[in-house]
Amino acid sequence: MVILAQIKGLIALLVLLIVAIPTCLLVIPFPMKTRMKVTYPMWGFMFRVIMKYGLSARITTAEDQRSEELKTTPPYGLYIVNHQSYMDIPLLATMYQAPPIMKKEVLYIPFIGLLGWISGALPVSRSSADSRKKVFSLVRRRLKTEKCGIQVYPEGTRSKDSAPKEFSLIKKTLIVFAYNENIPVIPTSIYGTRGIIGKNKLIKPGQHVGIIVHKEIEPKDFASADEFAKACWEKVREGYDEMRKTIGPKNGNLSLV
Repeated sequence: MVILAQIKGLIALLVLLIVAIPTCLLVIPFPMKTRMKVTYPMWGFMFRVIMKYGLSARITTAEDQRSEELKTTPPYGLYIVNHQSYMDIPLLATMYQAPPIMKKEVLYIPFIGLLGWISGALPVSRSSADSRKKVFSLVRRRLKTEKCGIQVYPEGTRSKDSAPKEFSLIKKTLIVFAYNENIPVIPTSIYGTRGIIGKNKLIKPGQHVGIIVHKEIEPKDFASADEFAKACWEKVREGYDEMRKTIGPKNGNLSLV
């Protein structure tokens, strides 16, 4: 069973590259928004196939509570997500496709990093103030001028015990920016992605995972940026806790400690 799971995972990755490489190369000459409109349906379809057949993951919970006007390609708004593993983006792509802010090291993953960059992902060097400033400028343009959604992990790194970090520990800069610019924030809760790949880097088939895309939260409904940010992150934690209770008993321990 374990060997078969690794073979299926490898085949799924090869199929993904066979489809994604020519698709992404063909759109390089076009503006970014055009690239997104072409590549995102492909990423969504391929990751749904990979999650189900390549990784044998069971998406036990899948809820999308957004208003219809936000379900565009690419979507609009600031999407904030709790961070568990490299499998977060494949799971998120089954529900929506928004370019992520990703750490620069992902660019060096053969093919995947380059294809992500072509599709709109924004690499950032966490240790470089200049890099963070440049990415913030790009995010501002994407959200305000191009009306494209951005996917961000306010925790920065994976939480050690799998649960979303406390509000006091997250990075709030982009949530505050969204408040000041009247941009909706779409909290997204994920659960179980860490269990898909074991500590030995091998695929663990049959893992139960879940995703809840909450209804957008509007800045105009809050008196301050801090109150707004707290409400947004609390919704992420609320969705995680809900899935932990329903999906958790079906999985093993997801903690890194």
